[in-house]
Amino acid sequence: MWGEKLKEYRLEANLSQSGLAEKAGMGRNSIAEIEKGRNFSVGSLIAILRVLNRLESLEHFFKKTTPELSPMEIFEREQNKRKRGGYKK
Repeated sequence: MWGEKLKEYRLEANLSQSGLAEKAGMGRNSIAEIEKGRNFSVGSLIAILRVLNRLESLEHFFKKTTPELSPMEIFEREQNKRKRGGYKK
């Protein structure tokens, strides 16, 4: 996922893997491995995104998204909650 997106950004910036690697202070093999979806550090990701002028792409990792429920959805969830049962003889 991220590897494919980084490759897309690199191509849009008209950079080779070697060119990106040099500007990011990394090796070309590291860039190739990242684009293949291999593990990478957050520091590497930031260095690459900085060179590509795409740091804003990190924002969605840090945003806390909570789905907003309508008042009706809240009511229905409350109605569907398990009620405490009593003991009947």
